[in-house]
Amino acid sequence: MMAFSTTIFSQWYAQPSGTNYALKSLHFTDINTGYACGYNNVLKTTNGGTNWIKTTLEGNHQSIKFVDINTGYLAGDSGKIFKTINGGSGWVLQSSGTVSHLTSVNFFNSQTGIVTGYNKTLLKTTNGGVNWFSISNIVWIVDFLSSKIIDENNYYVTGSDSYIIRTTNGGANWISYTHGEVNPLFTVEFINNSTGFATGCCGMFMSTTNAGVNWSQNFYLSLGFTFHSLKFINSVTGYCAGSNGMIYRSTSGGAFWDSTVTSTDETIYSVQMVNDNTGWAVGGFGTILKTTNGGGPGFPIGIEPVSEIIPRKFSLYQNYPNPFNPVTKIIFDITAKGRSERTKINLSVFDVTGKQVAELVNTEIAPGIYEAEFDGSNHPSGVYYYRLITEGFVETRKMVLLK
Repeated sequence: MMAFSTTIFSQWYAQPSGTNYALKSLHFTDINTGYACGYNNVLKTTNGGTNWIKTTLEGNHQSIKFVDINTGYLAGDSGKIFKTINGGSGWVLQSSGTVSHLTSVNFFNSQTGIVTGYNKTLLKTTNGGVNWFSISNIVWIVDFLSSKIIDENNYYVTGSDSYIIRTTNGGANWISYTHGEVNPLFTVEFINNSTGFATGCCGMFMSTTNAGVNWSQNFYLSLGFTFHSLKFINSVTGYCAGSNGMIYRSTSGGAFWDSTVTSTDETIYSVQMVNDNTGWAVGGFGTILKTTNGGGPGFPIGIEPVSEIIPRKFSLYQNYPNPFNPVTKIIFDITAKGRSERTKINLSVFDVTGKQVAELVNTEIAPGIYEAEFDGSNHPSGVYYYRLITEGFVETRKMVLLK
């Protein structure tokens, strides 16, 4: 079985950025007008990304946020905060009172905003950036990495060592929570006043349903990969993006996620959708991606489409390599009457006693040819069986793990 390139599946297409430097953040004020920032660069488009105009602005810019069509802010290295009041035609350096590396800027309205940074840096303005003052009364050393402003009084901030802190009085006091891991949390998002998510290094994905009083434990959405951006369009649909070009999508309020195909392995640092169909993502080496259909068909996390061909029948192929140590790949065909018809399938692995040792896929899937991976690192050498079950079809094959 020949594995075809997944490029044919990609519904995120590249736009020319004019730079090879990584783009760390983007913000669109409407479907046509958007901005992106990175090292010494600020980019602007007024035609949905068909063309991007580059402005040279010294600094390693990490975050960009606009509060209206004219007023925007940048935050980055050495405590630099820039403000524009003319849609990016000019940027003015503001006095931040710190030289710490700044990681994010976020505004609730035209007057109230906060900036996060290294060395427990938390800055707030209540006059549109004319003055910035510290709201950090944290005694331990932590690098703050992202924020979410719910309203004038309620904020959430994530940081290193899996810290999440929250305030209910505009930053006068903070309540802290840590997952107990050394991993940093790079982003936090809420879909209502109670339900929120935090993501970060190594695929950590935490959720809360009680406004951050408690967070879920020990859940990794994509083990080994890092999430840098998480944005919800509404209470149902959200996107998270990160290393190796991955952009995941949820249409269930964060309960379940699937993978969209981007055909890039550059790290994605920021993603934003302006509606259900149209959105952009930016990342390493000047990468800018756009979608006009919500990212296209989604695929269960852990499997990849390997051909656009719709098979004539269900099939399960011999794994390769076989014998294997410790990882092997399994290809299978899913057929249907039409391309849009989805089929419930289950692909599982069993030992010689018939005990299930892994469930690789258990979901509805569109017709196509797919490849799944089984990692036997935590299993002993021996004979194993893998079985595909779907509508009117069951097939089992044998494979050998040799360590």
